[in-house]
Amino acid sequence: MHPRRALALAATAVIAATVPLLTAAAPAPGNSAAPPADRAPVCGNPAARGFPIDSRLHDGPSGYAPGLEADGFALDLTNTTDGACRDVHPLVILVDRDGTLTGDQFTLRYRPPGGDWRAVPFESTDRGEFVGIPGGQNGPGLTIPAGATVTVRLQLWFAPSAPADRVVASATTMQRRGQDGSWVAESNHYPFDIVPAPPTLADTGAGSGRPDGALFATGAAAAALIALGTALVVGARRPRD
Repeated sequence: MHPRRALALAATAVIAATVPLLTAAAPAPGNSAAPPADRAPVCGNPAARGFPIDSRLHDGPSGYAPGLEADGFALDLTNTTDGACRDVHPLVILVDRDGTLTGDQFTLRYRPPGGDWRAVPFESTDRGEFVGIPGGQNGPGLTIPAGATVTVRLQLWFAPSAPADRVVASATTMQRRGQDGSWVAESNHYPFDIVPAPPTLADTGAGSGRPDGALFATGAAAAALIALGTALVVGARRPRD
């Protein structure tokens, strides 16, 4: 089974509970913002074999140190069709190799275009995956104009208690259509490591990357004494007039 497909299937249980909540939060049928299911806007051709939106995770670090500042990556959603795709909801999936990571040991935040940072709520599946929905289950979703790319910024932070592990992040994207929803994108995989924080060195009073001041002075003095001693020895060996 294709890895992306496997991740999508693993999230099915969470999404099955998500779609009704998304629908319940939508305006009543007939409202121009949420037309009935049989007249809901379709993102691309439903009969097409490929996804109408290209999805890509990028610009993320190769490792995160628990307890340090959050680091970030980005999710690009590119509409490949000639019509706008509305009410689009990306889902971020995290899978750790050892199965030791818990939901209280990490925090993911997202920033929609032109918006502020917000926490992403997560649910766990019975297979150990963590599925988060930027914007929450009741959010309005994203609108991606025809041929345009919308970038969602993400920040990930791990608590000091997070164990060293290998994690793979991916994103699947669905479009809400009245009482239904359909997959419209699957991203690449973004692997990274949870690594121990580097040890903190004692402050020696010197700038970063430069020798310690006292040690440098001692070394210079020693070099001067060696030079002076060499000169005296050479002078002593010179023949007398």
